[in-house]
Amino acid sequence: MATDISLQLQCCKNLAKDCLEALQQIADLNLFHSKSAEIPCNICEESQTYRAVKSCLTCLLSYCEHHLKPHQSMERLKGHKLVNPVERWDERVCSVHCRPLDLYSTRDERCICALCVKPGVNVIPVETERKTREVNRQNTVKRLESMISQREKKLEDLQNTVSKNQAEINREQTAIREVFSAVMVAVRRAEEELHAPLEDGRRSLDEEMEVKAQQFHKDIQKYTEIIDRLNQTKNEEDDIIFLRSNPSVPAEFRDDLRVSIDTELNFGSKRKITTSVLTSIRTQLENLCSFEIRRIQKFLVDVTLDEKTAHPALEVSQDGKTVRGKANANDIPGAPKQSDLVDGILGNLQIKSGKAFWVVEVGQQTGWELGVVKENANRTGKVFCKPSEGYWVIVFCGPNTYGAFEEKPVQLHLSTKPKNVGVFVDYESDLISFYNMNDLSHIYTFTQCRFNGTIRSYFNPHPNKNVKNADPMIVSSVNSTDINM
Repeated sequence: MATDISLQLQCCKNLAKDCLEALQQIADLNLFHSKSAEIPCNICEESQTYRAVKSCLTCLLSYCEHHLKPHQSMERLKGHKLVNPVERWDERVCSVHCRPLDLYSTRDERCICALCVKPGVNVIPVETERKTREVNRQNTVKRLESMISQREKKLEDLQNTVSKNQAEINREQTAIREVFSAVMVAVRRAEEELHAPLEDGRRSLDEEMEVKAQQFHKDIQKYTEIIDRLNQTKNEEDDIIFLRSNPSVPAEFRDDLRVSIDTELNFGSKRKITTSVLTSIRTQLENLCSFEIRRIQKFLVDVTLDEKTAHPALEVSQDGKTVRGKANANDIPGAPKQSDLVDGILGNLQIKSGKAFWVVEVGQQTGWELGVVKENANRTGKVFCKPSEGYWVIVFCGPNTYGAFEEKPVQLHLSTKPKNVGVFVDYESDLISFYNMNDLSHIYTFTQCRFNGTIRSYFNPHPNKNVKNADPMIVSSVNSTDINM
């Protein structure tokens, strides 16, 4: 009985041992080298090769977990350089001396072995070069990340700018459609008003024609009947009978072909309607001026007054932003007579290309001139303010009296008195425009300006006569001319 129990226990032990060996073999399958994908251990036998987990750059061999243990336990091997499994050792070994490439030649900028070292050539361990390049890599990554961040910010700003400009374009397009819709309504209304009297005239003509035609038809029939009666006795031989049958022609038969049809057209009404519609169109188009002013603000420049160019009768502030006529200009040597205009002052800004915009406060002045002058224009003696002389200037010279100094002066009609005047120059387009910045309306534009050189802003506050024109002319600063619309 005891023998049977002993045999059963032995069988159980053998079965358990077989199971453990089977499980161990299954567990070890993951450690075997797969020829298609993994790097094999160089120490394992060919019949049972495990995959490598590390490669030693000193030994130039790859090791599985089992054969790697000496490098982890033996003191003399702990200093070896272990890396992830290396697939191609020929790239790690000197092709001439078959030694590890553990040095770096700074002159040749390549990895070499100890036997490749030549006198006078600076070499450093590959680890040192690795650290240097790692620092450079980190710095490069940081710099590139910073550049990416900057460009992401710029991209966001660009998208915001595009969205803002798209919205602005949509607003302008909507405004343009509304303006021209109103213009078309005004034109159609004017057309209807112009056609209405013509249609009334046409109906009157038709009615009068019908009345006159009916009268003529009646006369024709009546006269035809009389002719027939008269013709009945034309062959009568007896004179007495003939006279009795043909009395003298009564007055009602006397010929009267006068026609009183009214063909006159009311030209006065036509002219009034035409003037009205042109005024309406002009008013509607002026509504677009605010968009124009908003656009040109991006070309705002900081203009200061050049005191060296000022007439002796002018007083200029220290900051170069304000100018006014002196009260006692007649007592100043070289000053003009009181009836003469002061020769003004130029701005420091020299314009040779591009676009520029500035704003001038004229306040309650009773007279002033503003514009642009060629730098070499005549400013002494008898001066003619006109484009051919290098002057593009508008003037205010009295109550509601404005003008533009063209070759033949042009009178301007402004609906409101400007207290702030904007001046815009487009050098390449040969254009100078003036704007009333208070109601955002257009004042005047000089076109086809032939600059041909440097131009400068021009200011003339006119003489201070008996303190009647004492208010200064002020050149607005860039940060104070923003317009909220």
